[in-house]
Amino acid sequence: MNSQRKFTFLFETIKLVDGEVFHLSYHLRRMLNSLGFVPKFNLKQVLKTDKKGLVRAKVVYHKSGELVKVEFFEYKMREFSEFKLVDIDFSYDKKYLIRDDIDAAKGKNNEIIMIKNGLITDTSIANIAVFDGEWLTPKAPLLNGTTRTRLINEGMLKECDIDVNMLMNAKKFAIMNAMIGFFEIKNFKFIL
Repeated sequence: MNSQRKFTFLFETIKLVDGEVFHLSYHLRRMLNSLGFVPKFNLKQVLKTDKKGLVRAKVVYHKSGELVKVEFFEYKMREFSEFKLVDIDFSYDKKYLIRDDIDAAKGKNNEIIMIKNGLITDTSIANIAVFDGEWLTPKAPLLNGTTRTRLINEGMLKECDIDVNMLMNAKKFAIMNAMIGFFEIKNFKFIL
């Protein structure tokens, strides 16, 4: 894939319930950080919908700051239990629309945890946390998620380097993203 095209489009996944938008300021902040300037569209305005219930909005925008499209989907959380540990050597520091490196790393696994430079980063769709007397999240995630940022700001999460041994010995494990919030997985298994 042409690397220029790969980094041309970005997106935000935003949670809505009965039209109410959740944590808009965190999505706006990430967009500002990704672009380096204020987007050329009003995010709150483009999120207006008549859809009821739990809805996932996918806002696709160009690196120029122009809106490309907004899609709304009913949301149902996938089941998570097994996580294959996969070594990676790529970056995904902005929420790029084209995620072929992540998709290739995931392969046919139900879900993965990516390891970069010997440290735990993220799953293919969520940041993670382990409990070791307090909830810890990787200091160097692949993507700095909006829920992760919010929970660090609120003091619920502490950043820490998490290696494979620490992950394998975790008593509690959670994933987090804009749609599921902070979700502790009760029966989890890590596959080397």
